Amino acid sequence: MSARAGLLVVEDLTVTLPTTRGPVDVVKGVSFTVDRDDTLGIVGESGSGKSMTSLAIMGLLPRGATATGSVRLDGEELLGRPDRELRRIRGDGISMVFQDPLSSLNPYYTVGLQIEEAYRAHRGGSRKAARAVAVEALTQVGIADAERRAGHYPHQFSGGQRQRVMIATALVCSPSLLIADEPTTALDVTVQAQILRLLAGLQERTGTGMLFITHDLAVVSSLARRILVMREGDPVEYGEAERIFSDPHHPYTRALLESVPRIDDDAEVWL
Repeated sequence: MSARAGLLVVEDLTVTLPTTRGPVDVVKGVSFTVDRDDTLGIVGESGSGKSMTSLAIMGLLPRGATATGSVRLDGEELLGRPDRELRRIRGDGISMVFQDPLSSLNPYYTVGLQIEEAYRAHRGGSRKAARAVAVEALTQVGIADAERRAGHYPHQFSGGQRQRVMIATALVCSPSLLIADEPTTALDVTVQAQILRLLAGLQERTGTGMLFITHDLAVVSSLARRILVMREGDPVEYGEAERIFSDPHHPYTRALLESVPRIDDDAEVWL
C-alpha cells in the first residue's frame, strides 16, 4: 500500500502498546494520504486500530505506546516531535472532533469561552476580538442566535448542537486538517445526516482536508473520495470510494458492505 504526496502523508505507521503479555501492534504498517479539500474515510469495527491511528497522528497516544513509520503534515514529520511543538500544531495545523462532545467540553465553562480560549491559544488577541470570532464560528456551524447561545453551558445544548459546538471549536483556527473520530455515532439518524451535510459544506467553503473515522461504511458513502478499511490493526483495503462500493476486493470489505441497509438506489447517503 503506497502513499502519494499530499497534505497528510502517513507511511508504514505501526503503533505498539505494552500489555501484560508483552508488546502488541494495534496498528500494523498503515499508509495513506489526505489531500486538501478532500476526505479519506477510515472504516473498521471496534478494535480495528482506526482511532489509535488518529491518536498517533495527533501525538496523543496513551502512556507507554510507541509509533514508528512516518506521519508528515505539509511535508513536516510529526512522529518524534517534542510535545511543546505538537501542542502548537494541535488546534492550528490539525484539529480533532471526538465521538462524545459532552465529555470533551468543560461543563463549568460556557461554550463561547471555550471557543475563545481555543482561538487565543494559537492566535492571541483580545478577549473582545476572540468573542467575536467565537460567535461567528457558532453561526457558521448553524447555531441560531449565536451571540446569546455563546453564553450557555454544554448541558444546555442538545447532542447534535454540542457536536456543532465541537466542530466550531475544532475549526476556529482554520486548521489544514480535520480529524473526525466517529462524530455521528451517538446521534440519531436525522441529526447524523445534518452533521454530515454540515461537514461537507464547511469543507467546501474552507478547503480543509478531512480524515473521517467510522465503523459504518454507509456514513462515508457520500463524504469520502477514498476509503481505508482496517481490521484488527491491519489495512485490508485502500482505494477510491466508488471502486470499493462497486467492486470490493477483500472479503471483510464485502462483509461490511453487506451489512449496509440500502433504502433506495438513488440515496446519496445510506442511513
